[in-house]
Formats: sequence, C-alpha cells, structure tokens
Amino acid sequence: MTDDKSSGTDGNAPATDTFWQRARHNAQQSLKLYSSVSRLALGQSRWIAASAVLGTMSLALVGVGIASLVAPYEGVATASLTADRAPRVIAWNANGTPQADTSTLLAAVSAAPRMTDETENHPAMEEGAAIALTGPETEDDALLTASLADPGLFDPLTEEKLAAEAASLPATPRSVAQTVELASGETLMEVLQDAGVDRIDAYHAVAAMTSHYSPRKLRAGQEISLTFMETPDGAVGEDESGTPAKYLTALSLVPDIERTIEVKRNEDGSFDSQEIKHEFTEGFVRAAGTINNSLFLDGEQAGVPAPIIIELIRMYSYSVDFQREIQPGDKFEVYFSRKFDENERPVKEGDVLFAALTVGGKSHKLWRFDPGDGVWDYFDENGQSMKKFLMKTPIDGARISSTYGLRRHPILGYSKMHAGVDFAAPRGTPVYAAGDGTITRANRFSSFGNYVSIRHANGYETAYAHLNGFARGIKAGTRVRQGQVIAYVGTTGRSTGPHLHYEVHVGGKKMNPLALKVPTGRKLDGKQLAAFKEMRGTLSTKMAEAPLATRVAQATVDAGGGAN
Repeated sequence: MTDDKSSGTDGNAPATDTFWQRARHNAQQSLKLYSSVSRLALGQSRWIAASAVLGTMSLALVGVGIASLVAPYEGVATASLTADRAPRVIAWNANGTPQADTSTLLAAVSAAPRMTDETENHPAMEEGAAIALTGPETEDDALLTASLADPGLFDPLTEEKLAAEAASLPATPRSVAQTVELASGETLMEVLQDAGVDRIDAYHAVAAMTSHYSPRKLRAGQEISLTFMETPDGAVGEDESGTPAKYLTALSLVPDIERTIEVKRNEDGSFDSQEIKHEFTEGFVRAAGTINNSLFLDGEQAGVPAPIIIELIRMYSYSVDFQREIQPGDKFEVYFSRKFDENERPVKEGDVLFAALTVGGKSHKLWRFDPGDGVWDYFDENGQSMKKFLMKTPIDGARISSTYGLRRHPILGYSKMHAGVDFAAPRGTPVYAAGDGTITRANRFSSFGNYVSIRHANGYETAYAHLNGFARGIKAGTRVRQGQVIAYVGTTGRSTGPHLHYEVHVGGKKMNPLALKVPTGRKLDGKQLAAFKEMRGTLSTKMAEAPLATRVAQATVDAGGGAN
C-alpha cells in the first residue's frame, strides 16, 4: 500500500474526500471484487459469467440513483434533538443568516428558538451546516425552516392567516331559545312557520302534541317556548332570504298552572310529546270584613282574591240585589281552598266551601255540598239550594239605570212602556244566561241592536239587548247553562250609552224581572240532609283552625270595626 493521503489505512476512502471521490472509490472496489469472482468462475458455465456481469451493472445503477438523490444535500449535516414535537430542518450560513437558496428552504416562522451557548459552539454550526431544533421560539432569532417533503408546510402563521383559517372552518350550530305568542285567529302551525320552523317539522310537531293536548284549545295570548339549533349569521346553511337556518328541537307550552306540554325531537328526526303534571298542596283560607264601599273593594282589602269575590256574587245573585240591597255596614265571610307550590306560594284559588253575607241585619249562609249524585250545589242551613229557576241579575257590578214600567223615552221624547230593566255597566262587561235553556236568537234585532233570547223550561224566556258582541259559540240552537257568559255589554241599537236591557217573558207576556217569583232549586231530605248537617259540623271545626287570608287585611278590617 502506498502512503498516499487520498487513501485510508483500512482501504476505505478518507472522510476528507468529496462525495464523488468516495463514490468512485467504492465503484472501483466493487469492480475489482466482481472481476476476481469472474476469474474464479471462468471455467464454469457461461450463464454464471453473464449473471455476474448483470449484477455488476445493476449495482452500478443503484449507486448512480442514490448519488443523484443525495447530491442536492452535499455538505449538509443533520442532527435530531428529542422534543415534544416533530423535528424541523433548520439551515444557517456561517454568519448566522439564512441560506440564500430559497428554492429548497422556505420561510416557516417569524420567531425561532433562542440560541444558547451550547448551540452556538455546536460542531454542526459551521458554514453550510444545518441542525434540527425544537423548543420555545423567540423573536430574537429569525430562522428559516422547511420540510423535505413539502417545503411550504411550515409557512409563517400570522394573525391574518389564523383569522382566515378560522373563518374557513364550518360554523358550529348553537342552541337558541325563542318565545312566541298566539294571536287572535292564528293557528299553532302559522305561529311556528312565522317563527322560522320548517313546514314539515311544524306539522309533525303539532301532530305529536295532539296525543296530550289539542291545539284547538289554545287561546289568543298563549305563550309557546321554542328551541332551535341555529346556524350563526353569515355561515353556510342560510336560506335564500339570508335568514339563519333553524332546526326545531323542542317546543313547550303551559295551558294551565297544573301541567306543561313538551314536544321534543328524537335522534331519528321524529317528534314525541309528554305531559308534565305539577304537584300542588291544598290549604284553606278564611277571610271576613265589612262592606263600606263595595264587595269588590272591601273583599280585596280583606285578602279575598278576585275569582272568589266573583263566585260570591254568583252565589247570592239569585236572592240578593247587589245594587239596591247592599248597604254600608253589611258584612261578609268566606272560607275557600287554595293550592300552593313547593315553595308554599299560592298558585291557584280553589272552591268556596262556605260563605256568609249579612244584608240589612239578616245573615245568608251557604255551604258547598255534593248530595252523592256528583252534582254539587250551595245549600242554606235548611238544606235548600240557593239556586233558583232564574238569576235575579244576570250581570255583575252594574247599577239599575231604568226599571220596569211606563217612562219617558230618553230618545223618542214621549212616554212609552219599558218592558224590562236596564243595568248600566262599562262596555264589554260579561252578561250571563239567567237560567238553563236554548238560544233562540243571537243577531241584530231592530232597535234592540245586538240581541240574544233564551228559551227556558215551563214557558219562560229571557232577552238581552244593546249588546256589544256575542260570546264564542253563541248562536241559535246552542244549549247554555245558568251563569254561562253569553254576551258583553254594549250600546248598539237605539241606546244612549253602554247598558244591558234585560227582559223576562212568561207564556209570551213580558214580566217585571225584579218582582218575579221564580221556582227554587232542590231541597235536601232524609239521609242527604243528615250527611249535610254532619259536613257542616266538621267544616266549622276546620274554619276555626284556618288562618285569615292576610294579617295586613285583618288589621285593615279591624280598623273599620267590622271583622268577624
């Protein structure tokens, strides 16, 4: 062996040779090896020699291919440092500036790892060298990074690019709650569609509700809660009008305080409904006071809610004329049930179980009682029903403005028979059916304006004139019950102001409604009367233990000097 510096001690090319010198040296060694093998096999069959030649050529081609792949990275040394993320190839020149050849290395980030003392002294930091680094990046070192597979993979990320990428992502639907209200004459289907619900979805949601509640029972003002999955504004999924796409997931409504109706969409897109019943506890309340102004005002001051006061007026409307007979100093007492929620708050008034009304020094007491046939009524202490065949006044809170008899007509100017009683009341005040019967007329009738007539049993008939309008469902042939709202006070026809003109006909003859003696209701006897008296004793004990409606109301009543 020679002492030439171009060869190593082990026959291999020295590390200082260039890539092409090492490749030429390796090829020469390979050719020598195959030549020796060929000479040994000279006496063999010719196919062995041919195979050797082909093998030599294949090896040479592989070497050329590898050389062509590695050649672009001649002079570049790499190292890999362990980190939490994949290593990146970073290239420097000796002066610390990026290589000028941007065709192979592209800018990736605007901030790079801070150079430490150990890194600056690393052997690979010579001119033309590169080292893969990972770790925290700072703004001090502007390094250029690239991926061997895709040099553009690590393009610098700016706020603008991040915002653009975020905008390109699909918008996430959000849950949106909405409350709508049913308008007069509007259907539930129309309300849902106006709120943006798809017509098919609205149909199936309404159909699912019908198993627990009929949408036909809904009244104007009913609130309906809707829940949507909605695509945000400006995102894909908007309809042609630009309104965000809505996907109905649930709806609910509270037809009364005792229950909630819920409709929810299933995973398969169908709808199911359920009825949630609210549990309440029942309590009892007693209230008493003196009438100094009116039963309404003084009853409210005593803590009696409006529905109970209205029930009191109906109970005594058969025997007491609240406009003419009630005087200052008259007294009232009432015992009624009330429902409370889980927080002991009153949520609904119940039934009047006992009432007493003292008029002109005479006390009228009534108890609620069911004789056992399922038809309850109010009875006095003798077991006589308070109901009479016809109510004495078929309107609440009205004053008598004109009585039955001959009078000077306020419009015509001459004396004329007034065949009824006029009750002055605000426009829209409810008018009740004086007794059970069948509607024979409900339309406009001559100078009476809007007019209703009811045929009762035993040849009795009542008439109501100058009405503002008729209650829902009131028309000729409709069956009505005593106390049912049939119309509202108005001033139609020949009238000088809002009032109800009320007439009673017996056998076709007009009678004075205030002087008419009408049959009374049922009377208890035998076992029914005994059961009624027993109930009265039990109720008296409960009433003594019941609290007054409010302490404030009691103090107010005591100040007036008339509480029982």
